Amino acid sequence: MSLSALGAALPVTLGCGKHASPSERNAVPGFAFTDEIGRGVNPRDVPARRVVSLAPNVTELLFAVGAGALLVGVDNYSDQPARLVDHIPKLGSDYEPSIERIVALSPDVVFTSLSANRRETVEALQRLDIPVFVTDTRAVVGMDRMYRSLGAITGHAKQAEEQIVHLHAGLEEVARRVSGRPKPRVLVVVWDDPLYVAGRGTFTHDLIELAGGTNIAADVTGFVRYPLERVLRLGPELIVLPTHSAVEQGPRAIAYWSRWPELPAVRTGRVKAIEDAVIIRPGARLLEGANVLARLIHPDKASP
Repeated sequence: MSLSALGAALPVTLGCGKHASPSERNAVPGFAFTDEIGRGVNPRDVPARRVVSLAPNVTELLFAVGAGALLVGVDNYSDQPARLVDHIPKLGSDYEPSIERIVALSPDVVFTSLSANRRETVEALQRLDIPVFVTDTRAVVGMDRMYRSLGAITGHAKQAEEQIVHLHAGLEEVARRVSGRPKPRVLVVVWDDPLYVAGRGTFTHDLIELAGGTNIAADVTGFVRYPLERVLRLGPELIVLPTHSAVEQGPRAIAYWSRWPELPAVRTGRVKAIEDAVIIRPGARLLEGANVLARLIHPDKASP
């Protein structure tokens, strides 16, 4: 599948020609920027010089566009890039960060994620006059928007465009390597009991399709609960288990599926545990995730 066909709408012209800036598209009058859920945002300084990220994927992307040095605080789960984030003050979980510590840091802007952070956090910061930019990246097509927003707000627009070009070139190469191959049935399990899977309308679904597979959970939308009976009926040929530590948690996760030997993936030893962040987190390593999936789906054709 080509990027132009992915999701029926991926703009492959990224990096070519002039693009509207995040503040020009769907602009809210009186505000410098519009976040990804349509709210107007005025950072205290533009470009921002003191930034807080409360979402691990945003932290990754800020480093990718060259703005990592602007981070004065991050959530506890921001672990990438490894070593570079270790010295940055941790502000609590993404679900319940310390509002007091954020205020004390006097950030120009706080980045949050609609999927990772609570609405109450955003509202509490707003009441204290802390500008908050909410991100909402549900598909690969949203990555260019995210890069451009972060680049524009932090004064790293050029680096953001370079990252976009790199991402799309890499994804096109993955798609090229698996082009014309059969499309095995794939299931990505985000939680085993109760069973939650990656359905349509997620960047994980996009990566499965781009890497030459068929997502058996395309009949549902989002990261949602899924009937085991349907998995048994559809018979995935590859089951991918994203875990925080594939080495430590992988064997247990794989062993869980051994109770259903009738599944083609179990019967052929194609239940695989991988690092969760590369295919579950819409961050700077999404291309790495595409390559990992391509190697699992088409091990004979997918090596770079």
